[in-house]
Amino acid sequence: MSGIGIVKTALRIEVRDGFAEEITGGEEATKFKGLLELHGRLSRNVAEFGIGTNDRAKITGLILEDEKVLGTIHIAFGDNVTMGGTVNVQSHLDGLVLSPTVWFDDRKIMEHGRLLV
Repeated sequence: MSGIGIVKTALRIEVRDGFAEEITGGEEATKFKGLLELHGRLSRNVAEFGIGTNDRAKITGLILEDEKVLGTIHIAFGDNVTMGGTVNVQSHLDGLVLSPTVWFDDRKIMEHGRLLV
């Protein structure tokens, strides 16, 4: 997670209406909330969400490669103006999730890194 590093205790981020509303998960969650609080509510905006689909990409430690690895997701919070969005804030924090389970409302679309749709 940008600004945090490798997370030892899983973060749980509940998103409602496009914003990270609840963040739990120990010491790293507290640090992450602190980073978001520096720039106000707009830093909690879901700026991007992507599903890694490249079976040849490798985890390298560089987010631009890592976010494409098959079976991962990445999510960023904060500014999205450079991607055509409308949220302009002095924060953009990317996070990579290995082997994620992803729900959209009441539909599970990914389980432990395997696409279900």
